Amino acid sequence: MFTRAIQVRFSECDGLGHVNNTQYLNYMEDARMDVFRLFNPSLSLDKWNLIVASTRCDFLAQVTYAQQLTVSTWIPRIGNASFSVHHAIQDEAGDWVARAEAILIAYDYEAKSAIPIWETARMALEEHAVGPDGVPDLRM
Repeated sequence: MFTRAIQVRFSECDGLGHVNNTQYLNYMEDARMDVFRLFNPSLSLDKWNLIVASTRCDFLAQVTYAQQLTVSTWIPRIGNASFSVHHAIQDEAGDWVARAEAILIAYDYEAKSAIPIWETARMALEEHAVGPDGVPDLRM
């Protein structure tokens, strides 16, 4: 499991005083950087080899300006060319504020097609299969 600390910026809040729902996807994208490095250690865009197929997010509690958040990221499922990336966000009190999933695909941009996940990447993903204790399930 990977973890990443985030502090909520003023610009991420909306007129209702809480973090706008679109920002949670940005927090999760930022947290996926560790996963991206498993496929492309330099993060060079010329060598990019992943594509996001879908995302979803369950909002569990409001978050406001200057809160400290921790995003946990793990990989519970690995297929032939795709894998699930799960995220859970906690506030500084340890309360769960969001739960999410993204499906990523190993991708050849030149051929414009999915490619099988190679063995070294698969083994690295498998090292991060378990999420945090007490994490809520995704809603159906």
